[in-house]
Amino acid sequence: MLLLYFLVLVLNTIHLTFQATYSCDSTASCGCSANFAAVSRIVGGENASDSTWGWAVSLSIGGQWLCGGSLISSSWILTAAHCIYGNENSSIFVSAATNQLYGAQQWRFASSAIIHPEYNDDIMVNDIALIKVSPPFNLTDSHISLLCLPAATTSDYPLSGSTVVAIGWGKLSEEGDISDILQQVSLKRIPYESSSCMSIVSNKTVQICAGVTGGAKDTCNGDSGGPLMYFTESRQWVVVGLTSYGYECASPYYAGVYTRVTYFRNWILSMTENAALSANVITSTTATTVTSY
Repeated sequence: MLLLYFLVLVLNTIHLTFQATYSCDSTASCGCSANFAAVSRIVGGENASDSTWGWAVSLSIGGQWLCGGSLISSSWILTAAHCIYGNENSSIFVSAATNQLYGAQQWRFASSAIIHPEYNDDIMVNDIALIKVSPPFNLTDSHISLLCLPAATTSDYPLSGSTVVAIGWGKLSEEGDISDILQQVSLKRIPYESSSCMSIVSNKTVQICAGVTGGAKDTCNGDSGGPLMYFTESRQWVVVGLTSYGYECASPYYAGVYTRVTYFRNWILSMTENAALSANVITSTTATTVTSY
């Protein structure tokens, strides 16, 4: 019995040691949900807790699920262009305020959709789009929150090696089914010079790579349009990438490719008439942002 107790204690300790809890600024106007995010560092995708990513939305047309997206204002959703390419004038259905793929607590139809004018569907560059809904989502609902745009526009933000988190309802494996529950996965920003990025990226000006050494963690088919997020010194989550494409899922040889949001920040603000919010700028580096257990 004592040996069994000891083994359970050790296993629990190992699990907790590799979990990061992100205590966001609950007073901020964007980048913080009702519940703090706790993300494992030792597994692939895992179920996200309720109300952890309040900006996550799912997109569908005629009952056919398409992609993910992020609320960046009460009326605007940020997603990937390839998700809605050719369907801009269709009745895009947006579900929000839940981790369940088919359990929307709030839903809206798109009133308009904007695909970046330089989107290239052949090589998937400038893979970014905006969807406007009407009426706006009700932000007094505690299950809903807004994701921040990054304050930075530099090409090296976030720095290579930075921890980033991706979310989505995509496949749990290359041959698997999409998930009914929102998934989250912790990744690293991969430098362009890495063979796993250089071999797959089309344009390093407008794209970034993320993954982990040796594979095993990645976004997959169906995660497209969902956010790649970074936790800032202001204790806010910002969207730094949009899931765009990859080669296989969790391949040890290829990173995932994401649309680099910092490059398109000014375009987003222009199209939304500055409705999208940006993270606060912190000049001091003394703030504690992440607790590891």
